[in-house]
Amino acid sequence: YSSLRKHCVHLLCVVFQSRRSWIEDTFCKRACGKFIPACRDLHSFASLPLTPRCCCGRLVGEHTLLETGPSMSSWPGPGTGQQEEWSVECHTQTSATDAYGTIDFQDSAGRNCHAKYVRVAVDAKAEALLQLMRSEWQMERPKLLLTVHGGTENFPLPLKVRQAFSKGLITAAQSTGAWILTDGINTGVSRYVGEAVKTYGTHDLRKRNAVGFTPWGVIDNHSDLIGRDVLRPYQPLGNPLSKRVCLNGLHSHFLLVDDGTLGKHGCQLGLRRKLERHIQLQKIHPRFNQGVPVVCVVVEGGPDIVSMVLEYVSSVPPVPVFVFEGSGRAADLLAFLHKQTAIDRCGALTWENHPILAHFYLYKTQITIFDSESEDQQEADCAILTATLKGTKASPGEQLSTALAWDRADIAKKHILVYGQHWQVGSLEQAMLDALVMDRVGFVKLLIDNGMTMNRFLTVSRLEELYNTQQGPTDNFLHILVEDVKQTHIPKGYRVSLIDVGQVIEYLIGGAYRSTYTRKHFRAHYNLLYAHCKESGRDSSGPLNKKRRADCTLHPHQSPNSSPSRPPFFRTAQPYKRKQQSSELGDSPLFVYNFNDLFVWAVLQRRQQMALFLWQHGEEAMARATVACKLYRAMAYEFRQSNMDDTTGEQLKTYSMDFGQLAVDVLDRTFRQNERMAMKLLTSEMEAWSHFTCLQMAVSSRLRPFVSHSCTQMLLTDLWTGRLNMRKNSWFKIILSILMPPAILLLEFKSQAEMSHVPQSQEALQFGWDTGRPEAAQEGGHTVVKVPKCTPYTSLPECQSFLFLLYDFYTAPVVKFWFHTMSYLVFLMLFSYTVLVKMEDRPSTQEWLVIAYIISTAVEKTREVFMSVPRKPSQKLKVWFGEYWNVTDFLAIVLFLVGLGLRWDSGSYRTAGRITYCLDIIFWYVRVLDLLAVNQHAGAYLTMITKMVSKAINMFYIVVMMAIVLLSFGVSRKAILSPDEALSWSLLRDVVNQPYWMMFGEVYAGEIDTCAGDTPCVPGAFLTPFLQAVYLFFQYIIMVNILIAFFNNVYFDMKSISNKLWKYNRYRYIMTYQEKPWLPPPLIILSHMTLCVTAIYQKHRGLSEQDTDSCGLKLYLGQEELKRLHEFEERCLVSYFHEKNQDVLCSQINRVRATAERAEEMGVVMREVSDRVHFIQDTLQVLDSQLGQLQDLSALAVDTLTLLSASDSLQQEEARLGHCRPITPSRHHVPHSWTLPHGGGGSVDIMPCHTPRAYRSTPPSLLWERLLNDSNVNVNRMLCCKCVVVVLAMERNNLMRLAHTIPFTPVSIMAGEEVSVYTLEEVEAAGPESSISYWSTKGLSAMLQPLSSEGCLDGGLRRAMLVLCTWAERDVLRVGCVYVVKAIQPDVVCTWQRVFHSDTTLQLCLREIQQQRAAQKLMHVFNQVKPENMPHSPRFLDMSLLHWHSDGQWLTIERNMTGDFRKYNNNTGEEIAPCCGMEEMLLAFSHWTYQYSCRELLVLDLQGVGSELTDPSVIRAEDKRYSDDMVFGPSNLGDAAIHSFVNKHTCNSCCENLGLSGERKEPFRPPLL
Repeated sequence: YSSLRKHCVHLLCVVFQSRRSWIEDTFCKRACGKFIPACRDLHSFASLPLTPRCCCGRLVGEHTLLETGPSMSSWPGPGTGQQEEWSVECHTQTSATDAYGTIDFQDSAGRNCHAKYVRVAVDAKAEALLQLMRSEWQMERPKLLLTVHGGTENFPLPLKVRQAFSKGLITAAQSTGAWILTDGINTGVSRYVGEAVKTYGTHDLRKRNAVGFTPWGVIDNHSDLIGRDVLRPYQPLGNPLSKRVCLNGLHSHFLLVDDGTLGKHGCQLGLRRKLERHIQLQKIHPRFNQGVPVVCVVVEGGPDIVSMVLEYVSSVPPVPVFVFEGSGRAADLLAFLHKQTAIDRCGALTWENHPILAHFYLYKTQITIFDSESEDQQEADCAILTATLKGTKASPGEQLSTALAWDRADIAKKHILVYGQHWQVGSLEQAMLDALVMDRVGFVKLLIDNGMTMNRFLTVSRLEELYNTQQGPTDNFLHILVEDVKQTHIPKGYRVSLIDVGQVIEYLIGGAYRSTYTRKHFRAHYNLLYAHCKESGRDSSGPLNKKRRADCTLHPHQSPNSSPSRPPFFRTAQPYKRKQQSSELGDSPLFVYNFNDLFVWAVLQRRQQMALFLWQHGEEAMARATVACKLYRAMAYEFRQSNMDDTTGEQLKTYSMDFGQLAVDVLDRTFRQNERMAMKLLTSEMEAWSHFTCLQMAVSSRLRPFVSHSCTQMLLTDLWTGRLNMRKNSWFKIILSILMPPAILLLEFKSQAEMSHVPQSQEALQFGWDTGRPEAAQEGGHTVVKVPKCTPYTSLPECQSFLFLLYDFYTAPVVKFWFHTMSYLVFLMLFSYTVLVKMEDRPSTQEWLVIAYIISTAVEKTREVFMSVPRKPSQKLKVWFGEYWNVTDFLAIVLFLVGLGLRWDSGSYRTAGRITYCLDIIFWYVRVLDLLAVNQHAGAYLTMITKMVSKAINMFYIVVMMAIVLLSFGVSRKAILSPDEALSWSLLRDVVNQPYWMMFGEVYAGEIDTCAGDTPCVPGAFLTPFLQAVYLFFQYIIMVNILIAFFNNVYFDMKSISNKLWKYNRYRYIMTYQEKPWLPPPLIILSHMTLCVTAIYQKHRGLSEQDTDSCGLKLYLGQEELKRLHEFEERCLVSYFHEKNQDVLCSQINRVRATAERAEEMGVVMREVSDRVHFIQDTLQVLDSQLGQLQDLSALAVDTLTLLSASDSLQQEEARLGHCRPITPSRHHVPHSWTLPHGGGGSVDIMPCHTPRAYRSTPPSLLWERLLNDSNVNVNRMLCCKCVVVVLAMERNNLMRLAHTIPFTPVSIMAGEEVSVYTLEEVEAAGPESSISYWSTKGLSAMLQPLSSEGCLDGGLRRAMLVLCTWAERDVLRVGCVYVVKAIQPDVVCTWQRVFHSDTTLQLCLREIQQQRAAQKLMHVFNQVKPENMPHSPRFLDMSLLHWHSDGQWLTIERNMTGDFRKYNNNTGEEIAPCCGMEEMLLAFSHWTYQYSCRELLVLDLQGVGSELTDPSVIRAEDKRYSDDMVFGPSNLGDAAIHSFVNKHTCNSCCENLGLSGERKEPFRPPLL
């Protein structure tokens, strides 16, 4: 084992090393090998001490390939002549790549984002890259290449364009299996691609094929990625100041292109375009010759995008371009040019001066513009794929193949399979074949809807090609089945023929089923086709050759016996060249039911969706559902027997159940439409399915729900009673008629119309009145089936013949049952008499009758075997022995014949014969159980017994364990008690005998103590009682009870389905007596003689064996009636699917999905409206700002003019006064407008023209007023107020604009009265579960403005008022919130002043807050311990202490509650009648607090809004009323409240869930004082 393990490890290492060596041998990296300074550094390096950079972007020290750095003198100067030009080919060196493996992106936010990467040289081969991606990275074959180009820098993308781009790109990629090629960086359009993958993509790395082509030199921290086959963590958040970029973490693969440069973009474009051309040459699918289409998607971009688009559209083959209009820059320019070229009709001559525009005009059909704002625009993914198909300029057949490879039937329906499309001969047939092979259900439906007929398409060669395809979930299972059928090994390249398929179908269905492919006429056609192919030079190793299979195609309506001068086969691809050829046998269709053949192919290939689609087409849908159910069930059984995949076996079983349910649904639908037509569907002969009936196929499939359906049971009832019309006491009337045949005339019979849906048995058809056999004749080139007469009464005018009444009576299965039962009971009595009395030398009369009965029964069993439907004797015996009662009958007959042979001897053998008789009669008595099974009540119990016996196989291991325990005790007990026992056969019996009977309660009490009495005690005898006790404990108590429990479990399982099982087994009972001769044994010999005579007569008339076997319990219908039956079934099927689709559309999930889609659409619209609103708001703000500036300038201009005018007036006045007298430093007068009220004498110094320091924090409006009122200000001071005027004007305008923007009347800031708020804080004491409450030592200030007058919210103890918080310190209250301030009523304060002599209000407020805090803690504990079925979590509001400064009053404050205020109980114990779970839980909370606190506390007076509560009353029995020891406020009523609650509370469901029910009924005992 160790050597094998080492060998496996060595092989894995070899594979790993080979993989590493292939990547390193194939891909290279590039590094600069020669330092050439950049041109911009040549004129600066001589004057500056900085080291210049090389043309590759690196410094001198960063060149790893330079052995020694060049000196400064060796660098070329500015005037040294021509500088050497740096190039990748000449100045870089290659070496094996040193960076490949897996990147682990660290900021993946819940996604496991890993990406494969490799560092490759810029000149890497495209073939090697594709091999890397397909083989090493295990990427799926691309069916489309979406190369995304656009801006590399971050740019905003409109919401609608971003959604259309993201959803359209990912949907197109995922639905077609496309690869997305981007730059892979975390900026620009590549970032939008990553976001699209995140939003609409999948988590599967193999299906998330987003490949990034990123230059190695521009990646930030690219040195972290160096390593060979490593897992490297990567953080895609780069330095915002860095010029490098980061990789996008939502791409799946990265090709890091290295050209030896650092920090230079664009080197990846050439390699990317080269890979695109190479992928374009690859096949889109192995069945098609078309290459992989490439489409260029353009989003935003710069000038280089325009030239790139021209390169794409002008290449050979051309690459279509898809442009998202509205994304900006180059994309919008391309959209504009495309529209202009589309409008211009003068051609390229108008653009001759503009070569770029001329190119756009020439290749405008290759460019598609997508406008996401357009209402009539299709989805983005459909637009991308449509542009791809139109841009490739392929033929319609090639476009259909491309859409087929994509599996986009919607694209083919809208743009390919359109009216007026020209198709090459055979292209549609080939498309149908490809769609079937590739399991494209949508395309098969589309081709059928467009006129493709299976009658023209299906041929032998095509059907064989479908069976021999290796695509899909086949796993060569069909070859395994062929090997099982042929009982030989088939070679690997064996080509399965249709004859092999027919044998596999017969093997799976079993029984008497014969496939069409194995019948003689099909073999003859097939051999003729094979001979024709062989004569044409084909290989004889297989039936058909794929090279020229079209020449060997047999048309369904072609006769194989045509003239030898013409080829008998022709191509169905050329239906217009078909020639009518004469045939001696006429037209003999090969595939009459084409959909049936394809349906069986889909089932055998395990293509469930294709099988479900094909099941809906064609006729006999119910029969095909039962066939699929049988085939899937048999295939699941073969999977389990072959020890193959268990998952596949379970999947096949699920497929079988699906088709079984479909059969039951169709039967139910037809039964509700028309009962008789539904019964005809059950029993009409199906020519396509081995002349079986639908009911026979359902029984063969063990489809119990189908057989137990009401329609099937009604049909079985009609079959059981035959033409007898009896409802009550049928058994009495039948027995009386059997004993007295004239009583038959008194019975009531059904009419011919009532029996039209009941099939006729073979015995009825062979009755002498008419042949009754369906005969086929050729009339007008069509096969006409003559319907046999349903009853012999059609030949008589009145149908009253006593002979026919006798026939109808005695051929009814119910009459046969009672006739045979009566005969069987007589036989049992005679047999019992024979074995009970002394056996004479010669058989008595009774024994002779018994012998005659059993021998005639043996003849009847032989007839059943030879008259069964299977052709081969081995199959006949296999089917016959498959029935349980046939096996018991065979053993009983053989055992009786053995006893009969022994009883003729006169010696001891006669005794052995008699004993054989005695044993044989057991089988015959057990056979009575089968007779009881016909009854519905007894049959159900017998069914349960049968199933319990069959389940006994599962208890084999329990029996083995019981036997082990029995032997362990029996051997040890016998060995101890009988130490001197001699060897004999009785020794084994003694070991087992007594221990076995001990299991059933016989303990042999007298033998437990072997030492009792005079019996000598053997050594060790004292151990046997102990061993027996241990044995009985294990065997009798444990093992027997396990066995009883096992049977008990089986019984309850079977009891629920016993009735359905009995209904299923009822078919067997009825068919058994339907096929029996009406005479019972031993008179049945007469019936056998009649059958022999009838067979000789039919053979004399020339009837073939096939025609004779075609008769049976089937309903033979004519062509017209059969057509009406199929039309009825088709109508029912259509209505069934219509109803089913309606149910799906009306289902809850679909409604939720539709609502989600509408909500998403509304969300998009709302986001657009929101964006527009924000844009309008921004625009209005800009306009408002500009208007404000204009107002400021206008006000400033007015104020300046006013000031200038005032200055001129002042100057004139001073000049006038100067001429009058000089100015003295004494008192002087100034104009009244400038006179200050407190002016003083003396000169005043001129103050500088700036705002005084004391006024810097004052608003300009107040500053102007203070300046006017200030004393000792000189008149010249007015000149320095220009700045104040400017500020005043601007402030006035700003206040005006602010007033217009506020939509409501503002509350004055800092309005109200000042208060102090004290809070009750918590601190942990000993742990997180225990805490201590203490009051804050310092109150926090706040400003409260009253909103309501006192008295509107008053209560019994407190009065309340609403206030608004306008300011608060440290957020002790929330600014702008409404609070409720509560004060103690004055009369309450007066009452309690005798208890609290000082600070009465403060003491009462503190106790009120403490009371609410206690209730709050109890509610917190209650929410943690309540069960999960109580979803609500109520809570009490926080309450704080408030000190009102204006009047020094102490109050309480809490948050205001809005809503419906309700009160649930009061502090006297009275409570409301709860009407919801919330109210029940709150009432239960009061009960819980009483029990939780050990009957010390009780929380009452619960009130509030919803789950928010306030103002509780905590009742404490120990609190003294009107005492300073009181803990919880004045609402505590003490013992009286508790006693009242105990008497008045009614426990509800919440109390029961909390385990409180009944606990409150204990009498209340007040605490002892």
